[in-house]
Amino acid sequence: MERPSPSTTETWDAFFSDFYLRAYADEERQSEAEAQALAAVALAGSPAGSDVLDVPCGFGRHSIPRARGGYRVVGVDRSQALLDEAARRSEGAARPTFKRADYRELPFPDESFDVAVNLFTSLGYLGDEEDTKVLGEIRRVLRPDGALVIETMHRDALARRFRDRDWRALGGARLLLEQRTFDPPSGVAQTTQTLLEAGGERESRTFSVRVYTATELLGMLTRAGFSEPRCFGDFDGGAFDLDTRLVVVARR
Repeated sequence: MERPSPSTTETWDAFFSDFYLRAYADEERQSEAEAQALAAVALAGSPAGSDVLDVPCGFGRHSIPRARGGYRVVGVDRSQALLDEAARRSEGAARPTFKRADYRELPFPDESFDVAVNLFTSLGYLGDEEDTKVLGEIRRVLRPDGALVIETMHRDALARRFRDRDWRALGGARLLLEQRTFDPPSGVAQTTQTLLEAGGERESRTFSVRVYTATELLGMLTRAGFSEPRCFGDFDGGAFDLDTRLVVVARR
């Protein structure tokens, strides 16, 4: 039987589109994202005024609060739809700079940033080898002793709390249905998300993502050239365990 693998680039491009905005851009989730945005750079020891790379930045859920908090922020994403929404949301405020790029080839010189952040399970799209290359590319644009902060789901927590189906209310009588399968040997989770609009219309996207263990991710960071990777269970520096999310801080 063929081993499960992450989705293709074409699948991700179809997902990170207007569909993603309708599923994730509701305002009720924004206050939590704002707190996480500043806590992540604080955990890395980066003061206001630091140069921060948000990679990928999506529709700016973390980039915009950081810019308003006094950081010089550059957000990078492959999706033009998400970048357009990020630009719209940041109008009239201290604004990040947004650039369209694939995080496998960042359009910046070496040693451009003090800290890079990769939040909300934004690795695992490409598989072990390519994701390790992404980490190496992020390291390239960090200054000496710069830090990378990663926040993600990890395989042990997913296995312990796995649910094959969930509903989430999106507001305005809209619903999101998530149907999942998980293959523990490969660490690949497949999800089908179905948006149910108030008028009864349905639209679905299916994608597969590699979910790493803490040990696997630390090994990837080491192979990418990072040093001193440390695991936490939250942005306050709490202890990591099987039931927490995984937050990693690694030094260039």
